[in-house]
Amino acid sequence: MTEGRILERFLDGRRAAARIACPRTLIPAPGQYLLAHDPASRDPLAVPVFSGGSAREGFLAASPLPPGWNPGLALSLRGPLGRGFVLPVSARRVALAALDASPAYLLGLIPLAYAQGAALSLVCDDPPDGLPADVEIRPLAALAEVSDWADYLALAAPRASLPGRRERPGWPRPPQVPREAQALVVTPMPCGGLADCGVCSVEVKRGMELACKDGPVFNL
Repeated sequence: MTEGRILERFLDGRRAAARIACPRTLIPAPGQYLLAHDPASRDPLAVPVFSGGSAREGFLAASPLPPGWNPGLALSLRGPLGRGFVLPVSARRVALAALDASPAYLLGLIPLAYAQGAALSLVCDDPPDGLPADVEIRPLAALAEVSDWADYLALAAPRASLPGRRERPGWPRPPQVPREAQALVVTPMPCGGLADCGVCSVEVKRGMELACKDGPVFNL
């Protein structure tokens, strides 16, 4: 495994949990993840770490991370792993929505959308500070309206919070996802695809798939 290092920890996990230094070949694309492990820890399980955006010497890690992972900690890293977001080149109205998950999982898509001239809307009830001024911020209650506007929708949500899995109070109507839509399923992935342990199984139209290697980003 390749060594990484935590350079900074941040208090506001809505934007990022930490800045991690690592070789450029290990930096995960939006929606992909690394498996990170503290070699000095007694815990045998690695932690999935997602990118919240680029940073000097490495990347910003999305929340959450173990509370004991402080600046200076060396990490064993494996990856990048999994299937990430694929932003269609034709997308001009991009919606990012965080449902019961940190919006940091989606922030790496912002520069990609801007690079192709897209307008952006972030849907969440607790947005991070410091976003570009032209990113429209909408509450979760407006998800259906924003979904009607978007030609591409990227969601981050635990399995139980995906649209259609349960009703949400305050929504005037269930969102109708656009034709181009993907969801990052936030779930434990302890084996990182090595053992097919089934902990991260996700029900899809074809049956059951594993978030650790078939996802964690799935087409909606």
